[in-house]
Amino acid sequence: MTSPAIPSARALAALSSLSSVGSLAQAADQLGVTRSALSHRIAELEKSLGVALVRKAGRKLVLTEDGERLLATVGDALERIEAAVKPFKRDRGQIRLSTVTTFASHWLIPRLAEFQARHPRIEVAISTTTRAVDLGREDIDCAIRHGRGAWKGLTATPLFKETLMPVAAPSVAARLRPRLGHGMALIRARSRFMDWARWQKTERAFPAKVRWLTVETRAQALDAAIAGAGIALMDMAYIGPHVSAGRVRMLAERPLQLSTGYYFVHTPRARNLPLLMLFRDWVVEAAQPFRKEWPTNERQG
Repeated sequence: MTSPAIPSARALAALSSLSSVGSLAQAADQLGVTRSALSHRIAELEKSLGVALVRKAGRKLVLTEDGERLLATVGDALERIEAAVKPFKRDRGQIRLSTVTTFASHWLIPRLAEFQARHPRIEVAISTTTRAVDLGREDIDCAIRHGRGAWKGLTATPLFKETLMPVAAPSVAARLRPRLGHGMALIRARSRFMDWARWQKTERAFPAKVRWLTVETRAQALDAAIAGAGIALMDMAYIGPHVSAGRVRMLAERPLQLSTGYYFVHTPRARNLPLLMLFRDWVVEAAQPFRKEWPTNERQG
């Protein structure tokens, strides 16, 4: 027989706060989370226990008999737990961040040692996905996204614009004909399928008949280019160390700057907001060298 799961302290705190104020919005504000996140915690608690803990009473929300019995049993345990851990919290905690694999492996992770040296008591937990996580409901504090900076309900801080530059291994670059695509495969990532089309729209044309090598991500595209499999179109933010080490060469005089860019995003009431601001300020500082404005011929639409 499987024992029932122990309710999380966060869920019990959500129920306790709602009990004291009778409003999802006020309880969420009290705990520093979004209304949807608080509602989700209580719903998960009800699901795990198999009983209704909250009911409507006019415009307010009140506890059911089961809800009142649960909080009476818990008593002041939550307050005692908070008092016990408070001396250890201060500037210590975990920041849970979501971003795409290529940004994590080729930009963020190589720079994290500097942040850890400044803030050794803050742990950064990185989750990679191509999906835009719901920061109001999921167990993620912040994200680094690419786009135009307009995400409803989120605070977005710009880092730098996206820039595209064709690169190839030195052995491939030495054999190139005047135009890209002559005799060499163009490497494209499924996650960024339109990048070569954006490049071609700038009148930097390549032949009508092109040999393609298609991979899943830009990280794989860069690996393929380094291995000499063809020409990859990469963001300038990812290629610096590889160019310096001679693993790849840039094949154009200047990159194509896009209208989209990278942004650090979080909800206004994110968990551990003071720690989050330390991390945001560091990311903005690390992004400073990549904020150069390049001339662009990118066409909208």
